[in-house]
Parts: sequence; structure tokens; C-alpha cells
Amino acid sequence: MQLLLSCISTRHSVLKKHWTQTGSNDPAQQASASAASDALSCPLTVLGSNKKPDEDLGGQICIIDDLGFTQRPIELSLAAGMTSSEKGVLVTTFSSIHELDPLTGTLRQDVVTLPVFNALHSVSRTRSGYVVASTGVDLIVEFNLQGEILWEWWATDHGFAHTPKGELRQLDKEADQREIKYGTLQQTTHVNSVAELPDGRFLATLFHQGTVVAIDRETGRWQTVLEGLDHPHSVRILDGQRFSVADTVHGKALLARLDGQRARVEEEVDAGTSWLQDCSYHPEHDAWVLVDGKQSRLILRRGKSGDRAIGQYEFDPEWRLYEAHII
Repeated sequence: MQLLLSCISTRHSVLKKHWTQTGSNDPAQQASASAASDALSCPLTVLGSNKKPDEDLGGQICIIDDLGFTQRPIELSLAAGMTSSEKGVLVTTFSSIHELDPLTGTLRQDVVTLPVFNALHSVSRTRSGYVVASTGVDLIVEFNLQGEILWEWWATDHGFAHTPKGELRQLDKEADQREIKYGTLQQTTHVNSVAELPDGRFLATLFHQGTVVAIDRETGRWQTVLEGLDHPHSVRILDGQRFSVADTVHGKALLARLDGQRARVEEEVDAGTSWLQDCSYHPEHDAWVLVDGKQSRLILRRGKSGDRAIGQYEFDPEWRLYEAHII
């Protein structure tokens, strides 16, 4: 099994310092975050901050061969979401999408960049192109590699007008958003992953709401299919009824089945972390790939219930891991 691992930052301590300074007004929480920073363990960023750090955070993609024994890092600032493309693997950064050839390690820069791209997170394929979470502006965008927007959904137009602090968010949709930095608390949903169902609807994870929603392509109307999650990430479609999602702060990978208008959880895999950044179940390998953002480690488990260990691989604690992708 060969894997790609994205690191949204290779200067994790800079992020931790930023969270300590901006993440909370509660002195007790600040002290706790400061202690966590000193210990080089990722502090729990449940609510986020009002602004993004100004410092260079680094970032990279790491090609992992032989289940962790061989690693080939490729520098790429703020590398985050990944999905297979016709010529390799698409990788998102803050405001652009690049294409990696994992066989040669060659990176094609800025394959697609659009004015509405801001703090791009997870990306996935659709029948017509690709769909990405433009998280900074609470936007989902379907696009093709020619740079055409095929479909878009602004959360602020569909009932998510206010930030967690109750402030009305007003965005200039005609502005070039690529150079603007919005803090997590300036966003109304922090939508961070999206995937297309076979029936054309989109499933998306809403970080602030703790939900997975299904969005109708034609009308933009949405409904909650799974709730009670703690700041979820990484929704992935397995087939017409099943999907996986990371219940991040609870540290659990969920395998859920759509049943009418709702979803029910069939399997829960406890990753033993308080920040499960990413998870995916692969039927062809009968294996889970779990990305622990708290302890910078990759966990492989066998079976739908994840009850059999395959391996665990620990990385530099300065690497803030984002996503894993099987090649």
C-alpha cells in the first residue's frame, strides 16, 4: 500500500503559539493551551480563532512507501485535501489546486485557481469535474480543470448567515478572495469537506454545527442527515448509501448508512485521540486509514469495525497532518 500524506503545516509550534494567543479569552484555557504548546502536542482548537497567523506555516506532501518505511517529502505550503485526477492527484492549498505525479514526484503548480478560492480544504471528484470546500468563505464549489465553475453553494445564502459569535457575515461575492485571511470564528459553518452522492446530492461537513448535511443540487436546499458530531471533517462516499466521516474531537471514525432522509451509524472506530483530522475506509483493502492530528501519527486498522491493528506510524511533531490518500 502506497500513501500520500498532506501536512497543512510543517511549523506546528507556530500554530500552537497562535492558538494560545488568540484562541480563548479564558485564562484557564490559555494556560492549558500554553502547556500543550510547550509539550509539542496539538491543543484542542474546538472554536478556532478570530484571525489566521501571519507567519509562514510551511507545508508538504509526503509520499509514503512500504507502509511508512520510505518517505519522500515534497514542499507545498498549506497542503490539505487530495483526490485522484486523470494525471495523478490533485492537492489543495490556501487558494490554488495543484497536481502531483506520485510516480515521479513532479508537481504541476496552479492547475486551477479561482477568485472564490479561500482556505481550500478537502476536494473530491464528481461526475462532471471536482468539488472543493472553499472553507474561508463558507462556500462549496464544483469546477473543472479548465477553471469553469459548474455549481456553487454559499452557506450564507442558505440559512447560515451568522458566525458562532452571532455576528452577521456579509461577503462580496465578486471580490477576489484569494489573498484574504479569515479566522475560523469569522466563518458561519467552516464547511471543510464535500462529496457527491450517486443521486447528485452533495454531502458536506459543517464544522461549527457538528453535522453532516445533504444539499440538493437543483435548489440548494439542505437537510441534516447526521448530527451530534464534534467538529467533523472528511466525509467520503463509499457507495449509494454508505459514507464515512471523522467525528473529530470525539476521536472516532464513523461508517454511516443513509436511510431515507437520515443516516445511522453502523460502525465506530475509536482512534484514541481527541483530534481525528481524517479517516477513510477502503473496502478493497478492508482497512481504515486514520490521521491523528493531535499526535502527528497515522493509524491503519483492519475490518469495518477497525478491531485489528495493521500498523501505526509516528511523524515529526512539527508536522500538522491533514489528509491521507491511498494511491
